[in-house]
Amino acid sequence: MKQKYQLQTVTPVHVGSGEILNQIDGCYAEGRWYHIDLDKVLAHPSTDLNALTSEMSQRGFRWERYLQQHNLDFVELSAYNLPCPQSPEEVEIREAIKTVGNRPYIPGSTLKGAIRTALLGDILSESDDIYEKSLSQLETLIAQRPRGNPRREQPARRIESLAFGKDPNRDLLRALQVSDTEPLESGTLEIGMVWTVTLNQNDRLVQKIDSGRAYKNFVQQIQAQQQLTFTLKIDDLLFREREKTRLGFSDFQEKTLRDIAEVCRSDADTLMRSEQDFFEYYNIPEIVEVYDGLIRLNDDLPEGALLLQIGWGTGYNVNTVTEIFANESESPKDFWLDLRERFKLGESRSQRGQYDASEFPKTRRILYRGQNPIAPLGWVKISPLNDYSKIEK
Repeated sequence: MKQKYQLQTVTPVHVGSGEILNQIDGCYAEGRWYHIDLDKVLAHPSTDLNALTSEMSQRGFRWERYLQQHNLDFVELSAYNLPCPQSPEEVEIREAIKTVGNRPYIPGSTLKGAIRTALLGDILSESDDIYEKSLSQLETLIAQRPRGNPRREQPARRIESLAFGKDPNRDLLRALQVSDTEPLESGTLEIGMVWTVTLNQNDRLVQKIDSGRAYKNFVQQIQAQQQLTFTLKIDDLLFREREKTRLGFSDFQEKTLRDIAEVCRSDADTLMRSEQDFFEYYNIPEIVEVYDGLIRLNDDLPEGALLLQIGWGTGYNVNTVTEIFANESESPKDFWLDLRERFKLGESRSQRGQYDASEFPKTRRILYRGQNPIAPLGWVKISPLNDYSKIEK
């Protein structure tokens, strides 16, 4: 089964290239950030290579000053420029993943990763056997002394092997193929300012500043209300009786995979209501309102459509399924706190070895405009484009 989908960004989305940009890479002027093309600068007839090299080696070098002093045009010498709410100054900018022509897109691996987490959560919730075996494995890890960095042990691998298959060749998600989206025009990108907000000692949700360092990022993001297309394919050949038996796929696993839209909608509803409660309790009404709209949108989606939160800044609850174990009545007393201590999740910075049981995770990343919170990052609506009667086989 192969289906073409339309992806619409509901809130801005940042999927990073892995590159970090700073004042050596570009400059800000009149509401835009210009990514300076060094080759264009060097090719300009007025450029003195030795003088430029000397200036760039200075600690306080800024392209704004250099270009103005030499009466050079920002646009002419830039690879591209993007709307930016304010000067990043010395704060680094996270670059978005793009094609060679600076056209942003969303990788299929990003979409598949979000779907995988939703499917894992559903399997753990619906299968008592897999849940109990996963819980037993986590209890075993808690009882063991960690070796080296405990976070690198990745207990999720053991749980995923129970839910999806014991090795990559027998992994259920082998049957799911998700393409990259078609790229957008470069003009659909903008630069947003994202703050990490955290609970302070007075139990108030505030912008995080630690030892004079402001935990904020500027990110190149796909603007809200942009539309991209991609394809999703389920390999039906792997679910023929012989192949299905050889790979060890159960009817339950197959049904879960084929119910992707329903599974993702349920997962999104749980996540959105949890996040809405969090921001309502800690009095950030602007974000509560955004989640209220997202919940209504999810409730009204047509058959086959779904919401996902993807990309950078989505947070711990989007990328893990530990909440299933933390909230289940079957979990042992203090299990969640024991698990956090074992893997050093949310350890107090001021008191090593101390873990606040009242709230975890206590940080979120929120898009801001000035001092006003605007939206969480990464929410997208995914809708089938062609009629189900026209799905390719």
